[in-house]
Amino acid sequence: MATVTVWSDIHCPWASVVVHRLRKARDEAQQGLVFDQRPWPLELVNGQGTPRHIVAPEAAVLSNHEPELFSVYANDSWPSTFLPGFELVAAARQVQGLRAAEDVDYALRVAFFRHSVDVSIEAGLAQALELAELPGADDVLAVWRQGAVRADVFADYERSKSLPIQGSPQVFWPDGTSTHNLGWTTTSGFAAFPASSPTTPRRRCGCCSRRFAVSAPAASPGCAGRTSSG
Repeated sequence: MATVTVWSDIHCPWASVVVHRLRKARDEAQQGLVFDQRPWPLELVNGQGTPRHIVAPEAAVLSNHEPELFSVYANDSWPSTFLPGFELVAAARQVQGLRAAEDVDYALRVAFFRHSVDVSIEAGLAQALELAELPGADDVLAVWRQGAVRADVFADYERSKSLPIQGSPQVFWPDGTSTHNLGWTTTSGFAAFPASSPTTPRRRCGCCSRRFAVSAPAASPGCAGRTSSG
């Protein structure tokens, strides 16, 4: 089975769109393919937590394109960190392998973006496991509680520093090539994706100080992904 490796942050809405569309294309084509989800935590890259005032509006904009993936975040409890989610993915990988880890990663994104679940706490992680419909979910949660899963997350993060990662998501293909935020286009430093309105205002990328402008449809659908300030 071919493996495509995806480095991203669970809270990155642009990455979640890419993951959603890759999984959908794989399933429709009935290809023997698994997405190896690896952590690129923006809270470690940038040394700050997840900015609700930026991520929530970004998700609202993207809900125009993937309404089954996003809804307005309606929980007073906002995740203080996404490291527990990455740890849960690592636990699933340890217990059941890459496909289980992929499914848990996706379920965490759906739980957070669609169902307003705080995935920084154990109760939220348990809800995500329910969404994943993973057999043996209790075993995964037990490894999350007791195993060395944070060490796995930090080992992956250290490994990511040697890779040509431009931002979240970065996709590495079986032939050795890599694509940042595939399906989205950038020109002259501006992000473009099909918008419901041709005059969407400028907005700040949630993980760096760079400003992106949302414009009218470009040659291919999409927008620039979230990048690190270094």
